[in-house]
Parts: sequence; C-alpha cells; structure tokens
Amino acid sequence: MSRPYALALLILAAPALLAGNHTQTAPERVEVTTWSRSAQALPYTVNPDSALRNARVPSPNGKYEIACNSIPKEQKVSDTISETLEAPACEFVALGKRVPIDLQVGPEALWAPDSDAVAITHSLGGALGNYRVLIYRPENEEAVDIAAEVRQDLARRYPACVGSFAGCTAQQREQMRKDSLWVNVAAIRWMEKSDRLLMMAWVPDSTAFGANLGRYNGYVVDAHNGRILNRYSEAEFKRRFKKYCGDWGL
Repeated sequence: MSRPYALALLILAAPALLAGNHTQTAPERVEVTTWSRSAQALPYTVNPDSALRNARVPSPNGKYEIACNSIPKEQKVSDTISETLEAPACEFVALGKRVPIDLQVGPEALWAPDSDAVAITHSLGGALGNYRVLIYRPENEEAVDIAAEVRQDLARRYPACVGSFAGCTAQQREQMRKDSLWVNVAAIRWMEKSDRLLMMAWVPDSTAFGANLGRYNGYVVDAHNGRILNRYSEAEFKRRFKKYCGDWGL
C-alpha cells in the first residue's frame, strides 16, 4: 500500500494581499495529521500555527512536559543580507533538566501512560523522510534512537532500489544495502506502560526506491534498547492496529 506523501499536511493558502508596490501573502492555515492517533503535533518551521508554536504537552501524571515557544533566528537572504525570524523551539522538561527537541519536519509527541517516557517522531528531511523515533526519559540526559534493529529488519525484507524502474545509481544501491537509515519509522502506541512500543517501519513512498516503495511492517520493540519482540505483516498490522494510527490513509 502506498504511504502518504507527508505527515499528511493539508495546506490551504490564503489569497495574496496587495499593498502598494509590495505583494504579501496572508499566513497559511495548516492542518496536521499525526502518525499516531494519540500523539500531539509539535510546531516546526513550515507550520505557522501560533497555537502549536506555544504548545505545552504535559505528561499524564503532570510532573513533566514538552514546552514550546518562539525564539529569534537569523536567516541569510543573500551573501550580504540577513533577517531575523521567529522560529519554534521545544524542550523536554523533567527533573530540573531541559533537553532540546529536534523539530525538523512533522514532529509529534507520544507520551507513555506511566509518564516515564515520551516518543518523538519526526522527519530529518521532508515529507518522504527519513522519519525517525527518539525516546526521551526523565532520568536520561539525552534522547535515544531505538529503531536500528527495526530498520535493519525491514531493509532485509524489502530492500531499496530493486526492479527495473528503481531510480538509483549502483553506488546509491550499494550504500543503502550497507546503511538502513533510509527506512522510515514512526511511533504508534505504547504498550506495557513505557517498556514496549508499537512502531511502524516503511520504505519511502517514492519510485526512486524501486518496486518495494511504500511496503511496511509493524513491530513491537523493547523501548529501552530497541530489541524486536514481535513483527506484524502489512495485513496483520492493519487488522490489529489501524485504530491506533492517525488519519493518513492506512
């Protein structure tokens, strides 16, 4: 089944407003769909929604939170000109620590029911990925990426750049066989409090990845070290877990 092209963004552009000799575009209204039905969307650079920019996402027990605000960020317009814009910033706040959260594209926060962890899903690139999952815990000084084993497993089952229409060079094909970071992953549901996490892994939905584009599996992993505990085929994952997924077309 074909994966959606983004963390399903539906952008409704407002009409341009003319003022003198300058053309301005009114702020866009952005509607966000998360990978997990229970996750809370976080702000990112292409999302001007002021409510998300200043979001507070508390843990279920109220002791911790993800706190977002806007900070000034300098952006170069040309070699000699720069401008200062308001950019979103979020932090994981727990036990006196404030750990920055990498927002990038399409970030969302999924708190564990016991408040002992939060999973952040976001893309390092764009709508197609690559998506990754980072786990933040109050006792840790930094986030942990637990998806390595899942990525390797999916890459073995559905290798990239296969088939006559794959848009890969021989060098790219060899690199993706050695390194499975191209595999997208998303956090869907916490299980057994904060000890196990249901994830989805998929081949990016682009013809550049060949005949396996959009193929996916579901996984339950040990949320501390990423060890795979169960794997689910596309049909089984959809049958058992669709109700926990966001409205992005599974």
